[in-house]
Amino acid sequence: MTKGTKIKVVIGSLCLLLILAMVYRYNPYRFSFLGHYDKIWAHRVNDTAKLASALDHFEGVELDLVFLENTGVLDVNHPPAPSNGLTFEVYLSRIETGKYPYLWLDIKNLNSENSKVIFDRLQALFKNKSYPLHKVLVETRYPDTLPVFTEAGYKTSYYLPSNPSEHIPKIDSILRVQPTIGISTTYKNYTTVAKIFPKKTKYIWILNHNKLIEHRLVRSILKDTTVKVVLVPYRSI
Repeated sequence: MTKGTKIKVVIGSLCLLLILAMVYRYNPYRFSFLGHYDKIWAHRVNDTAKLASALDHFEGVELDLVFLENTGVLDVNHPPAPSNGLTFEVYLSRIETGKYPYLWLDIKNLNSENSKVIFDRLQALFKNKSYPLHKVLVETRYPDTLPVFTEAGYKTSYYLPSNPSEHIPKIDSILRVQPTIGISTTYKNYTTVAKIFPKKTKYIWILNHNKLIEHRLVRSILKDTTVKVVLVPYRSI
């Protein structure tokens, strides 16, 4: 093999590795999730281009909403990132009528003071779209805001504190008052919440995990029938 041929082989090999790396980075289908893609949803789909791409691969998407008090608008945004001016109304308009993906709404500033206004706003938007409410999950750190959504037919979830093992009495009391709501947390807390609340509906996110060391944990989460949704990163080309 001549020197020039060797150089071509090396360059070709590097190009192939680069292509494979790109395919892996943007491929939503990972070995760890094999057999459970029906409960895998895309995380932080906060723009319409990413939404269009994600709906080609996932049955559901998670997005972040911030209620703007001065305008009454639901802004699709995850603070502290600056807003790009995308309203939830426009976001919904990009979803084809009749093809309703599951939506996980992480409403960042939902609280007891604005919950009724936000509820009314969502009701109007979904009614206008004829959107089935059972395909919408409302998540918040403030569970006292959830009953009105639960009664209307939304799926609802209590976003657990970062260290749930330190807040067991509080969490337990909340779930006793609202037995139909789910709980949502990072996969790192799964072992704890699965042990303490084995029968409770769970919504889990797996955003950065060790593919080798934590493979068994991920598979356990996916096989758990009480885990209804698992959020994963999605990068749109």
